[in-house]
Amino acid sequence: MKKILLGIIALMFCVSSYAQTVIQMEKYGGVYRIPCKVNGAKMKLIFDTGADKVCISLTMAEYLLDNDYISTSDIKGTGSSTVADGSVVNHVKINIKDIEIQGIHLKNVEAVVIDGQNAPLLFGQSAIKRLGKYSISGNKLIIGTSSESSSQLKEAIPLTDDEIDKLFEEAANAYSNRAYRVALEIYKQLYEYELLSPIGIMSYADCYYYTEQYEDALELYQAIKNEVESKYPEDKVELYYQIGRCLLNIGDNNSALTYFEKSKYYSEPYSYYHVHSVKMMMWCYKFKNDYYSAQKVLDDYISQYLLDNGLAPTDCWTESLRDETLAELYYDRSFASSESDERDKYEIIAAAWGSKEAIEWCRKWSLNYRTRPYKYNY
Repeated sequence: MKKILLGIIALMFCVSSYAQTVIQMEKYGGVYRIPCKVNGAKMKLIFDTGADKVCISLTMAEYLLDNDYISTSDIKGTGSSTVADGSVVNHVKINIKDIEIQGIHLKNVEAVVIDGQNAPLLFGQSAIKRLGKYSISGNKLIIGTSSESSSQLKEAIPLTDDEIDKLFEEAANAYSNRAYRVALEIYKQLYEYELLSPIGIMSYADCYYYTEQYEDALELYQAIKNEVESKYPEDKVELYYQIGRCLLNIGDNNSALTYFEKSKYYSEPYSYYHVHSVKMMMWCYKFKNDYYSAQKVLDDYISQYLLDNGLAPTDCWTESLRDETLAELYYDRSFASSESDERDKYEIIAAAWGSKEAIEWCRKWSLNYRTRPYKYNY
């Protein structure tokens, strides 16, 4: 009886019985895939802290079933899930008896099969929470901790405390003065010595972004995403926004949309990230040649802003009002259409609300923005 109890305890806590395991993940587009075995079948699952469950596609489930990696007894029922674009899809609940990651075995993991041939393969929280303590450094997933290696690293840093403080000060000054290439080199040194907190790594990643090294920036942002969400939730809006901007710049418009929607959802109404996330969503749609959605996302937002503030689009002429937010929104709205007459219309409105860029445009093309042009509907 004692052996049986000890065996059960060992099974329950098998993940926490090692010191440290480093797993090399595979970079795939803007995400990382983790190599593993699902009931013995080799797979690569996207490491996704935002997914509630391990998720596999119908195609993969059929393969596992046909090759006896899972059986009908592993099917536990049906349900529905909300996916990244907000739509609701049906799923089948299954039990995975064993997921092996480099010798680590996770037993009886809950998973879902999404009713779609191209559904992503996700290593979600139903498995991640079983890993215990972990961290991500670049493309490395580090499971467990090693106090010995941490102390050895500290001893290996060839800098005094004063020298370290000076580096932090120089990095902060260069960053605040927008000398991003200078700040980048200093942050790189601090990062190599593992002296940066997740918020410090965000600043380091910003330097890559502002020097147009978008993939390097994205790698750092994603490496700290889990820790920022759990320990620094007040900074997750900025993180989502920056990840979205990286994805937009490397051409992954669909993933960028997801992060801008997150940034908008968690930010205060009409705050910087709230407004700018909507503007970035417009550009995502435009780069997909979806002009209808590009226009609609801004039109809906502008309409709500006007309503909440008791304004009308024509108030910029009738009452000589100026509004910085509306100036920005109408200026961006001028880019959401492929028609030149539409652009002129919104440049005029933006200029009337006080946009300097729109005023320059109107002056360049001799467009009157000081009085309401009656040729347009508002």
